[in-house]
Order: sequence, then C-alpha cells, then structure tokens
Amino acid sequence: MATAGLSISPAIGKAGMVDRPDAKNYPFLWGSAYYRAPIPEPELWDGDFKKMQELGFNNVKFLMQWRWSHIAEDKYDFEDFKQLLTIAEKYGINITINNLFDVSPHWLFEKYPDARQVMNNGRIIEPFAVGHRHIGGHPGPCYSHPGARKERQKFLIEAVKTLKPYKAVNMWDVWNEPELSFPQRSPIDTEKLVCYCKYCEADFRIYLQKKYQDLKSLNYVWGRNYPEWKYVEMPRSHSTFVDFIDWREFHSAVMTDEAKWRMEIVRANDPSKIVFLHVVPNTMIPFNAVSTCTDDFEVAKLGDVFAATMNAGPLFTPQVISAGVGKICYNVENHINGGGISMHQRKIDLAALQRDIIPQLGLGIKGIVFWQYRSEILGNESPAWGLVNTDGTDREVTRGIRTFWKQLSPHTNLLMKSFPDAPPVGIWKSRKNEIFHYCMYGNLTNLFDNVFGYANTCYWNSYGYRYVSGDMLSAGDLAGIKLLILPSAYYLTNEEAKSIIDWVNRGGTLLTEAHTGGYNGSTGRHSRYMPGLGLAEAFGIKEDFTTASFHLQMDKSEALSSAGPMNAETKKLLESTGVTGGKFYPIQLKDGTVLWSALRYAEISGTGFTVEGYFEKDHPVAISKPVGKGYVHYYSGSLGIGASKENSGLAKLLTRICDKAGIRKTLQLNSPEINAVRVDELKNGGKTEFITVQNAMDKSVTVNLNSPGDFKGLYSETILKSGSGVKLQVPPRFADIFIRK
Repeated sequence: MATAGLSISPAIGKAGMVDRPDAKNYPFLWGSAYYRAPIPEPELWDGDFKKMQELGFNNVKFLMQWRWSHIAEDKYDFEDFKQLLTIAEKYGINITINNLFDVSPHWLFEKYPDARQVMNNGRIIEPFAVGHRHIGGHPGPCYSHPGARKERQKFLIEAVKTLKPYKAVNMWDVWNEPELSFPQRSPIDTEKLVCYCKYCEADFRIYLQKKYQDLKSLNYVWGRNYPEWKYVEMPRSHSTFVDFIDWREFHSAVMTDEAKWRMEIVRANDPSKIVFLHVVPNTMIPFNAVSTCTDDFEVAKLGDVFAATMNAGPLFTPQVISAGVGKICYNVENHINGGGISMHQRKIDLAALQRDIIPQLGLGIKGIVFWQYRSEILGNESPAWGLVNTDGTDREVTRGIRTFWKQLSPHTNLLMKSFPDAPPVGIWKSRKNEIFHYCMYGNLTNLFDNVFGYANTCYWNSYGYRYVSGDMLSAGDLAGIKLLILPSAYYLTNEEAKSIIDWVNRGGTLLTEAHTGGYNGSTGRHSRYMPGLGLAEAFGIKEDFTTASFHLQMDKSEALSSAGPMNAETKKLLESTGVTGGKFYPIQLKDGTVLWSALRYAEISGTGFTVEGYFEKDHPVAISKPVGKGYVHYYSGSLGIGASKENSGLAKLLTRICDKAGIRKTLQLNSPEINAVRVDELKNGGKTEFITVQNAMDKSVTVNLNSPGDFKGLYSETILKSGSGVKLQVPPRFADIFIRK
C-alpha cells in the first residue's frame, strides 16, 4: 500500500542561505486577486481590467479551481481563463495563475472512494462547500493517496500546457495557502486532526524506517517493543510526545513533497515563467505545525521567489523574510480590506495603506497584491474585500491605492535592488518544539505569546531580527546572528544543543529561559537535570529547584521585602500588582528594574556567573556568564509572556544585552518611548537608499537617529537631514518611506 516513488524524508534539504536572485529578473508587484469562479461575471471583465490598468496594476491573480476546470475525468474547460488572459494582454497586465486543489472534482471520489481524508476520531471527511470555496469539494483528497495525486498531476500538466501560450501569463503560484485540512486550523482538538487513512499509515512507516533505520532505534526513542514494522501504530494521543511529533513531522514532509512536484511540473512544461507558492505564515495562530503542517522554511526553498498572505507587524513579515532568506519575497494577498456580511469593511484611506504597506517594504517585501479587486457577492464574505464598491465605483481605498502607486512607482526599480542588512538577532522557532508545546498544553497559546513577546520587543525597538528554524540551528546556520534568543526551549535535539554550545564558544550571545533542553527529542527522554543535553556542563550552570509560577505563594509585603533596593517607580509597580501565586511573577534586577516572567520558575546555581536578578533573597533566578568567547544569559520563566503584563522590563533588558553584544538599533535609533517607533533602512551596494519610519502610538514622539544622508518623505514630504543625533518629529500613527535626495 506504500506510495510508489514517494520521496518524503525526515530532513528534506539542508537549511541555509541561498544566493539572492538577480532582482532585475523579477517585477515589483502591484495589483490584486480578481477571478475565483464563478465571480466576477464575464460582462464585467473588460471594464474592470481597464480600471485596473488606470490604477497602475501590473499583476493580477486568477484562482484556478480544480473542480471548476476539471469537469470530467478526461475533460477540461479553460475557456474562461483563455478569455480573461486575452483581455489582460489587451490592457498590458501580467497574470499569476494560482492553483487550488482543495476543491475536488465531482467525479474524483467515485473513482477513488478511499481518497477521502480521515480524522483521528474515524470520521471520513465528505466534500463540502465553505465560505472561501463556494463551488464545493473542500477540502479535497488525502495528499498521500496515489490515485488522487496522479489526477492532480494530470490536471496541472493540462492547465500549464493550455495556458502557457498566452503572453499575459508570467507567474505560476502552484499552491494557495497550503494547509493539511480545513476542518480545524487552530489545533484545539486532537480528535479532529487528519489524516489517518490507510495510505498515510503505510507511508508513515516508510518515513520512520528512513529516519530510524532499524526498529530497535525506534523502539528505544518511542519507548515501545514493536516486534515488526507492520505493528507500528499511528499516534492518536499527544501525551506521549515523540511519536506524536514524528507523526506531525511526517505530514509536514508530505506537504513539502506535494509542493515540490507541483513546481517541477510547471518548470518542465513552462520553464520560462516564475514559479512559487504562497503561504499563510506559520505564526502558530492559526497556521501551525500541528494541524496545518506546512513548513514555511522548507517550501520556501523550492520556489523561484517566496510569497504569503499577510499584513504588517512583528510576526507575519519577519516570518516570510526569514523563511525565504535570500529570495525575493512578495505579499500576494494583502488582507487590509477585510470584512463580511456581519461586519462591513472599514474605510481604508491613503494613511491606512501607508501604515500597512510601508513597514513591509522596510523589511524587504517587494510587492503587494490585494485581496481582492471586486467585493464578494456570495456567502458570508460578501459584500466585503473590494477595492471598489460592489457596483464598481470608487471607494476611499480606490483613491488611496491610486495615489500610493503614483508616488511609489517611479522608485520601484531601485527598491527591487535595495535590501535591509542581515539581522543580528535570531529568535529560535522550532517546528518540533511547537508540536511539543501542543503536546504539553493542548494548544499553542503560551508558546505563541512567548515568541510574540520577544518579537514585539525587537520590532518596536528597531532591532533587526529573523526567525531561526530548528533545522537551521541544527545545521549551524546562524550567519550574521550575534544574539540568539531561545523562547520556551523545553524541547531540543542533540544536534541543536551541540550547535548552541559551539556557537556560544565561538563568540555568540545566548538569551535563554528556565528548563532549556528539559526534554531530549533525540532520545525521547526527559533530562535528569536542566539545562539538558550537555548544556549544564558546557555552561557551568544548573537549575537547583524548579516549579510552576502558580506555586509561588507570596503576598504583597513579602514580595516587596524580598525584592531588595528599588526606586519609587518600581515599588509603586509592585504595590499595585503584587504576587500571590499565578501566571506572572516579578524578577528584581540588580539595577532596580522589574522584569516580569511567567509560568515556569527556576533557581540557578553554578560557577563564575554574575547574578542579574532575584525573586527571593539568596535564590538567583537570572544570571549571566562568559562561556568561551561568548556569553550566556539564563533567566527564569517565560519573559516574552511576562512582557504582556508589562513590557518595559524586557525592553530594557534586551537593550542592555544587545549593547554588550555590539548590536545597535537601526540608525542607532534612540527614542525615549518603549514599543513605539520602528525604523528600517534599505541599502543598495552598501548605500542607504530608503528609510521607513512608523509610529504606532496615538501621540507624537521625537526620536534621535543617525541619518546617512538627506532624505525626503515620499508621502509626508518631511525632510530628514544628514548627521548624527538628528531629531525627527514623528506624528501620531505615522508611516512613511524616506527617499535619498
């Protein structure tokens, strides 16, 4: 029953930098999604394209749905796309064909009754219609079913051969927001996870044999006594950790293989076109390693470029840039314009567009495609998402888009060649650790909050950062990273631990938390002491006592008496909050700063370290020490989660650690405000050509920065003079891109 020719493997490719493509080969995208059958209707097409040309659109996306165009087993209908492509060519607009296979044809399950996905609880998922797939057939067949895979391949070959002669086609987006199954995006119910069909079971055993080589090794790590491979079961409970992690890793590998063959088919049949896919970035909520299973870092390696559905902020764009490292990255579904029948879309003006788009450009995104040109008129997403009114007339956002592009378009050639410096801060974001946290909590909320806390602090304090995957860390791919942050690093592998030790000894600075390496993913065992996997010996530190923050029973007076010397502001903060056992607890740092932590607690001992903070007297819970040529900062609890209670402590700590590691804010930004202003610069050949500035607050703020030249705001016309310590008055809710004069 194993799938013939299946190429899945536990390690698909080596994580690492790839060469940046020659930017002149790729366009700066400006446009929108347009056609997802059956709307918009044919009588609107010509007029809409004429209007899109007037708005400056150079790229429009058509969604090709498997069910709509593969009407019988050997019968295809692409007439609508042929008409649309002819109109697009008339108006000089390039087209991206975006393939949707999550809508199975009517005939598919008649031919392959066992191709349906199966939930953990045994429920067979019948095809159905949902708000974003009105034609039905969702979510499609199991990706491991060989017959259904063959039908997808036949359709894609036919589509490419049929449409490649049309000059308007310039990009193939082979997978729209890849996810394993739609029945549950956020993993809140193990019983609803897919897929548990017989084909997945057979291929899972093949996957395990490739990973473990022999049954003895699997039995040791899993803690089992299987006498033969045929007895290995599909994990159904998340309480046993390593088998469940292998199970979800298998599905991630299946998704990567699916992406690989889709791109190979397009390249074989239309080799001159740009080929890629676009994801909803795995920020854990909602897309994640447990239920949706797409690994951004792996699928990004496969395309000519990389792209995503996203908006601005500390999570989405950095995730995409990090996964697509070295590649041109696009936003091909900007969701600024969302809404639905229960909540019509808000007014989007030029300023709102600036606040969303400009920060993405500052991080390196090279184009924006909006979802979508015409409003939905079917189902719960109507009458929203439109860049024009439902009747086709201008809205506020239409006028904003016209003005935005008129100002930006003369600079896009230079913008395509200009990139941020390599980020000096790395935030570890392991796929396996993510699944492990689901196993612990039954959700990903705590891990998300911790990672977000660090990312948010880096973002709004203008530090360059990228996410480092578990595979990258294992491979030692930390090029350019001076500070590595390990949020909630309870689960580590031997390869990751060795890489951390080697990197620190060579001069890296590490910020990590209680229970680092508490669970060894390579052996399937909890560590006998923490930090685990050899980190305690390498760093000369050990956790003496560990507990949950909920067991820390203290009243306000005890908290104050144990905190030591503090300034009036700190004392007032503690008096207003106090601790009596709960999610959060304060760490009193030696300079008087209160740093909030959460969930986990560890008292630390060792040799040669400096105590940075206490929770109670005589019990260090925050230490730092030199290790080799590098430095280790080991702190109790989850500091990123603690920042959700009060974030100034983490911001001050991060600044001190970065200063010590030789990391500077962008343009050495020096702002008295915390979590307020973000500044980025884009360079071409080492010369700063663009500076982006945003202020998220509802009040004006003055920042000091070192300007490498004279710049002018493209939309505000604000002048930024050259020099060090230049004062820039940033208005409330401001975003602009400054261009070298």
